[in-house]
Amino acid sequence: MPMIDQVVVSPPAIGEVVTRPALAGAGKRRIFGNDDVAADLARVSLNSIPVGFAGGVIPAGVLAWVLRGQVPAPAPLLWFVWMVLAHSARVAIWFASRPEAELQSHAGLWLLRARVSVLILGASWAVLPLFMLPTSPLDELFIATVIAAVCGAGVAQQSSDAPSALLFMLPSAIPMGARLLLSPEPVLQAAGYLAFMYFAYLALATRRIHASFLELSRLRARAERQSLYDALTKLPNRSALNLRLKDALARAKREGTEVAVGYVDLDDFKRVNDTHGHDAGDALLCEVARRWREALRDTELVARLGGDEFAIVIEGIDPDTAVVQLTAVFDRVHQAVATPISITLNQFVQIGMTMGVARFPIDGTDADMLLRQADEAMYQLKRQKSTRKHWWQLGVNETQAPQQGLPGDP
Repeated sequence: MPMIDQVVVSPPAIGEVVTRPALAGAGKRRIFGNDDVAADLARVSLNSIPVGFAGGVIPAGVLAWVLRGQVPAPAPLLWFVWMVLAHSARVAIWFASRPEAELQSHAGLWLLRARVSVLILGASWAVLPLFMLPTSPLDELFIATVIAAVCGAGVAQQSSDAPSALLFMLPSAIPMGARLLLSPEPVLQAAGYLAFMYFAYLALATRRIHASFLELSRLRARAERQSLYDALTKLPNRSALNLRLKDALARAKREGTEVAVGYVDLDDFKRVNDTHGHDAGDALLCEVARRWREALRDTELVARLGGDEFAIVIEGIDPDTAVVQLTAVFDRVHQAVATPISITLNQFVQIGMTMGVARFPIDGTDADMLLRQADEAMYQLKRQKSTRKHWWQLGVNETQAPQQGLPGDP
């Protein structure tokens, strides 16, 4: 490994009990992602499109064939062509949304597109009675039966998303039911009442299914979030760090930028635990995590690895100005904990830290190698805690003779 120059920021005094107030912070910054529930709704709605293509185009074709002798010639054909185009547009939307990253990052937009396309389909079925102009109650009942069957199938297909189900059903259901109720034929009036009861039942059923789906989606999102976040500090955990770091490395390869990984250990944390108790130690970790969340930007991530060890990932580093960029970031990291931290009602501590930093691609080309290099650099600097001038170090200094053992509080 090549020798890399160290960059300095002097550490604060450590383990000192003082009485100054802790730094006040601004609110929490969300580190990960988009609306998981919207993504689930969009995913289910979009994935039903291929089946809906067959379930919509085939009945439309059969109906156009049946009506060819009763309706002026162009109307059934034009209507069928329109239905094919509308379903084909939905297939194109489904195909464009297939990359999971695209769907996850723009979930709300894809859900809106799915709902608009469903509304267009519902309106397309609603125009069916307009050009048939039935002349007998039998024709009216035939149309009503077709509309009811189509609405039932569409609602079943879209039942996980109640707005989509209603957007499909209402354009057809309301005019059809009103048309039956306003008919002078008693049989058709009775059919109108039954139709509205049927449509109301469909709406109620899809509302209940939609509510159950939302609850399951929220539970899944909560479980996934808990699996990626540390329970105490609410920071991303090691699993989330690995996911973020792999994505960062992939982007860096494409864009020709660097990624830095810092491995941080709090100095004399064990002394705080031994002197003030584990509750005080937990309070210290939570406050440090909160301050770091506020200090870091979207291209920077802090994760808790366990105990008093953390990792920091910085993306988008220009190779020509890497040291300057890292110095600016780590200045913010240092300043965030420079103010004494409250650990009990009337006690504050000044915390120090040690960090080793590895850079992609200089020190490693994969996540595991970068973390190992940063960890080794941190421990190398930790061994010099009593004499060092710097609190963080770039890379492993190969000219330094290895030493056995570590200070009493690693």
